[in-house]
Amino acid sequence: MKEILRKFRRELHQIPEPAFEEKSTAKYIRQKLSEHNIPYEEIKTEYYDTGTLVYFKGEKGCIAFRSDIDGLPIVEENKCEFISRNKNCHACGHDGHAATLLTFAIWLKNLQESGKKLKKSIVLIFQPGEEGKGGARYLSKHPSYLNKHIEAIFGMHLSPLFPQGTIASKPGPVMAQTINLDIKVTGHGTHGAQPQNGIDTILATSRLIDAYQSVVSRNISPFENVVVTIGSIHGGVTRNIIPETVSLLGTVRLFNKDIIPKIEKRMSDINRGFEISYGVKIDFGFTPVYSPVVNDPVLFEKFKLAVDPDKLIICTPQMIAEDFSFYLQDTPGVFFFLGVRNEEKGFTQPLHNPKFNFDEDALLLGLQTFENICNIMEVF
Repeated sequence: MKEILRKFRRELHQIPEPAFEEKSTAKYIRQKLSEHNIPYEEIKTEYYDTGTLVYFKGEKGCIAFRSDIDGLPIVEENKCEFISRNKNCHACGHDGHAATLLTFAIWLKNLQESGKKLKKSIVLIFQPGEEGKGGARYLSKHPSYLNKHIEAIFGMHLSPLFPQGTIASKPGPVMAQTINLDIKVTGHGTHGAQPQNGIDTILATSRLIDAYQSVVSRNISPFENVVVTIGSIHGGVTRNIIPETVSLLGTVRLFNKDIIPKIEKRMSDINRGFEISYGVKIDFGFTPVYSPVVNDPVLFEKFKLAVDPDKLIICTPQMIAEDFSFYLQDTPGVFFFLGVRNEEKGFTQPLHNPKFNFDEDALLLGLQTFENICNIMEVF
C-alpha cells in the first residue's frame, strides 16, 4: 500500500484544480477506482459535477470518511520532480487527503475480495470545493449522501503545526466559525494636494480598520476566542489622487455562535459613527459562511482508541475553518489533524504557502487510523 499511496499522491499533486473545477482530479479518482473494480457514484449539483461517492454495503449501520480534492490558484514554488503542471498548487495538502482515501478504498476492496464481511456499511466521499466554496454544503444535502443514513463521519487534514508521526484533535470545538467581511467605503475623490475639496476615504479606512479591533479587545469577553482580520485593501491608483472608494475584504473567526449578533451590531455601530465623523458612506457585508467544526464528545472517546496514545496530541482549537462542519449539522463526527512537520527533511512551510510539501510516509499513519477506526466502530 505504501507505494500505491505515494504514486497516487504524486500524480494528484501534478494536476491541482481550483474549487468546483476539479475535472481532471475527479477523472483520475474515478479511473483508479474503476481499475480496481470499485463502483462509485458521480455526485452532481448545480455548482459542480466533480464529486465522487463510494459505497461499501454492510449489514446494518453506516459510517463515512471524507476527503476534499481541490487545489489553490497559486503557482507552486517547490523543486520536486512531481511539481504541479499548471498554475495551481496543492498547497493545502488535499492531494494527500485524496490519495489516502483512494488507497483506503483499495484496502477495503481487497478485504472484501478476501471474504471479509462488513457488519456496517462504509461511505467514502471525495468532495469538491472545500477552499472557500463550501462544497460540503451541497454534498451533505445530496440524495446519494442522505439515503445512506450515515451514523458517524470522520475527516482528516494534514497539518505542519504538528510533528510527522502524530495525530492531533480534541473533543468539542476544534475549528472555527468563519464570517466573510465585504466592506466598501465611499467618499469624494479629489486632488491629493487639495484634500479640503473632497472626503478622504484612505484616512477614514485606515482608522476604521483600527476601530474594528476594539470589538475584540473591548466588547467581547477575554475568555472568548475571536479574531477580526482585514486581509485585503484596494483604493486609489496613483500618489496624488484621493480615491472615491476603498474596498476591504476580511474575516471574523470564533467558536461561540451566540456572540455573532453582538459582533455584527458593534461593527455596524462603528460604521455609522464613521459615516457621521468622516462624511463617508460605508456598505457593510457580514456573511457567516462555515460553522465551527465541533467533534462529538462521545464519538471522540471511541476515536481515541484508534490512535496510539503516544502519537495522540490533544490540541487547542484552531482558528482555521473547514466546510466539514456541514456534515456535522446532522451527523456526529470527528475531525483530526495528521502531523506532517518534518524539520530534518525541511517540510516546515505552512498551509497555503507555495512551498508547502510533505513526506508521503506521513500519510501511512492516516491510512492506519482509518483502518483502526473501522475496528473501533465494529465494521468487521
